[in-house]
Amino acid sequence: MSESEEDVDLPRFFKVFLSETASESMAIPMSFIEHLEDPLPQTAKLQGIGGGVWTVSFKKIRDCAYFTSGWSKFAEDHELKDGEFLTFVYDGSHTFEVSVFGRSGCKEIRAEVETVELSDANSDKEEEDSSVVADSNEEEEEGDDDSSFIAGEDDEVSQSLSHVDSDDTVSNAEGFSNLEVESNPCFTTTLKNRIYELLIPANVVKEHGLTFCDRIKYIDGEGIMHGAKGKWSDDRICFKGWDRICRRNRLKERDTVHCEMFHIRNKVHTIKIRVTRGRG
Repeated sequence: MSESEEDVDLPRFFKVFLSETASESMAIPMSFIEHLEDPLPQTAKLQGIGGGVWTVSFKKIRDCAYFTSGWSKFAEDHELKDGEFLTFVYDGSHTFEVSVFGRSGCKEIRAEVETVELSDANSDKEEEDSSVVADSNEEEEEGDDDSSFIAGEDDEVSQSLSHVDSDDTVSNAEGFSNLEVESNPCFTTTLKNRIYELLIPANVVKEHGLTFCDRIKYIDGEGIMHGAKGKWSDDRICFKGWDRICRRNRLKERDTVHCEMFHIRNKVHTIKIRVTRGRG
């Protein structure tokens, strides 16, 4: 899958792994430090394309920044060898997506998080259909119908092959819940009549002065999906493809969805989703 325009815009750097200097810590290029927060956060997250997330310490020594505690575990789990090439893509909020390129020059998936596939597709569909329940009491949905939606330029919704860890994953994904950062705008939502779009609350947009990429990433416990931006007739912002998130998380009427928006200079590029199950 080719990188979207928004992905290309994210700040990034590369390093060649040398065990002599990078087994216990990894230096960040000095020219990249301008993209980091000041003061430097105590920890960062390294998200491997195999699905795991590692917590590492940030340390500043003189004018240089380093990944320290936790880096050796990341290097060990990915079986890094001298001369291999790593790319680090920064989301602007404590998280780096790290890709490993072997000596052949090809990207390699390592330290892959094990996923479980459901065997009965028919029962899955029945459960998914039963979980999509109309909730006409939601204030956001009153007076809204499909004719009020104006599609963005690209209505395509695509699912990538990469996976991130779920809340139930123990192994290397331990500590993933710490990815939530207080500085990231958040809101909650529930199952709506209109499951095809995720509506961004207007008060959150206004309070934080947010703008949005034309396509954003949804990140949940199963992986990454993409949604195209749209706008309702009253100028509220929404994103398509939300029905796929609802179905694969088997949302029910009493469930609450916590949405955390990751941004660079107030421009949102990713929404991380966490579901709290309701009782009954």
